[in-house]
Amino acid sequence: MSVSGRPESAGENDGLRGTLRILRRRWQLVVGVVVASVLVGVITHERASKSYAATANVTFQEGTLSESVLQIGSTASAEPQRQAATEALIAHSSEVARNVVAALHVSSSPAELLDLVKVEVAPNADVLDITATAANPQYAARVANAFAREYIAFKTASQLAGVENAQNALRSQIAALPAASPERATLQQSLQRLAELRAVAGGGASVIGSATPPSEPTGTHLSTTILFSIVVGLAIAFALVFLLESLDRRLKSIEELEQEYRLPALTFIPQVDGAFPGAQGRVEALEPYRILRSALDLAAARRSLDTLLITSAVSGEGKTTVAVDLAHTIALTGRDVVLVELDLRRPSFASHFKINGKTGFTTLMSSEESVSSALIKPFSDLDNFSVLPAGQTPRNPSELLGSKRAEEILSELSKSHDIVIVDSPPLNPVADAQELLDNPAIQAVLIVARADLVTREQAQRARAILDFHMVEPVGLVAIGLRDVSRYGYEPYEAPQSAGTTGSFSPKLSGLAGSADRTNELTQSAAPH
Repeated sequence: MSVSGRPESAGENDGLRGTLRILRRRWQLVVGVVVASVLVGVITHERASKSYAATANVTFQEGTLSESVLQIGSTASAEPQRQAATEALIAHSSEVARNVVAALHVSSSPAELLDLVKVEVAPNADVLDITATAANPQYAARVANAFAREYIAFKTASQLAGVENAQNALRSQIAALPAASPERATLQQSLQRLAELRAVAGGGASVIGSATPPSEPTGTHLSTTILFSIVVGLAIAFALVFLLESLDRRLKSIEELEQEYRLPALTFIPQVDGAFPGAQGRVEALEPYRILRSALDLAAARRSLDTLLITSAVSGEGKTTVAVDLAHTIALTGRDVVLVELDLRRPSFASHFKINGKTGFTTLMSSEESVSSALIKPFSDLDNFSVLPAGQTPRNPSELLGSKRAEEILSELSKSHDIVIVDSPPLNPVADAQELLDNPAIQAVLIVARADLVTREQAQRARAILDFHMVEPVGLVAIGLRDVSRYGYEPYEAPQSAGTTGSFSPKLSGLAGSADRTNELTQSAAPH
């Protein structure tokens, strides 16, 4: 156990899970790189020029005929490796190659033949392995056997030349001695032995294994090439994946979002594909917001959430959609809800609700009209749901949001309604949301974070802004997830209920762990 009481293996498990998440996201890249690597390996293998190797085995004798004649010990026995290396050089010499060219009647030069041949000494044996490699298996065998034969012929010719020279030297010495000299008889005996050894010249070298045409080319087999290509492809793919991950700073999972924001995820909003409908058209997809509503209800038991600010780190994360659908979901319970649009720079309630957004919050800021007169009922069958649009875009939105009049409007709405949902600008780009965080009427903040959009730095900056202000965040809404099944969402069919606004089908099953998970999240979100 570690000092903190957490098992030491937990960090390793977290690292392993993180690696598996990365590979799960990038599996298509991994598969593509591996397939490409295999294709390149197979094509290269098939297009490569095939070569065939044939080997002839030749024994060689240590020592020389002269040493045999003189009946002395072989000098080679003292340095066998040196003798073996000498024999290999002889077999791979230009002289032997010239003889092979003549024997085979080929147009190749001796140097070209030497490039085809390799001579090695067999371990722990006086044997030369003469290997010839060529594009034609029959030609490879012919060259290897020819080098073996010509090596033996060269050795024989060299030994005979040595015997001939020794005989001539002995005859000269004998001719110079008197007929009765005792040394003459000894030299005559040596001359006789030399004559006998001529018959066995070259007998110490012989072919013990002739080269035969090989049936298969040299090099790796296709199966080996494929296996090697897979290994190389995996190495390249993993390196590329982790390089991309190191360069890509976007947060992609619930775990990463929770870690950077230091907030629990109260609900997960799946990725929406295709055309995005208005608020009325999203009624049947409100189940994640019902889960969020339940989590906020539990959190409200510990703190006041009558005025809830919804924001995000950057634009495009879906905070307005969350604000609209959360307010709609709460209104379906019968509570009196007002949704206030304070994103004065980019108002969008008009498109969500198909309403006229020319008048609204900015109108109240510059007039003495009552707040209730600016409210709009977007749904005819949901009288307890009101909307306050942004109105005309002002020149100084930050100053307006930080004014005393803005505080009065929000306070009046909070007194006359059960809950006020405020859609604010994002935290990082402008100061508008920060002005609202200092507004005494705002009691809590809900953060919307879109996976695969917000970066680590943006999330850290947003968290730093939240830490600088007094309003305590209640939690996190993760949006834009495609693989929601691993977080507990499972589609299922539900019976149609009466009515229009309150019905929904199909539904999403919600967080894994249901009420237990929601209770756990809201407890951790409550202020300490």
